[in-house]
Amino acid sequence: MVKKKLISKEKLDEIKGFEEIMDLVIDEHEKLEVEKKQREAEKLNDSYLLYNFLEDEAHRLEKLSKFFDTKINNYKNFNQTSHILKKQDLQRKQIKKDLAEFQMSEYSPLNKHLEKLFNALF
Repeated sequence: MVKKKLISKEKLDEIKGFEEIMDLVIDEHEKLEVEKKQREAEKLNDSYLLYNFLEDEAHRLEKLSKFFDTKINNYKNFNQTSHILKKQDLQRKQIKKDLAEFQMSEYSPLNKHLEKLFNALF
């Protein structure tokens, strides 16, 4: 805050025209102090927001850790990888067999195109 000083009557008479300018200077000084206080309050708010973010992030990471721990335990206890691989291998072989049979048929698109190509050349 601005400290008020006692001014003699002689000096008051000398600065009579400058009273409004002095009020403006004092108002600017008070505005600067208010802005400074607002910045300090924002800093405190920013630190709270940062702390809150870090706390939420810690909780999120803790939940992820628990999730992956559960997933790893399930994987260790109930591993289905070999079963899934065998099943996919059988499916792949069946699809390959069906595709080969379809392409070997007389009316397959492959045979039709090869027939057109062969007839065009000879």
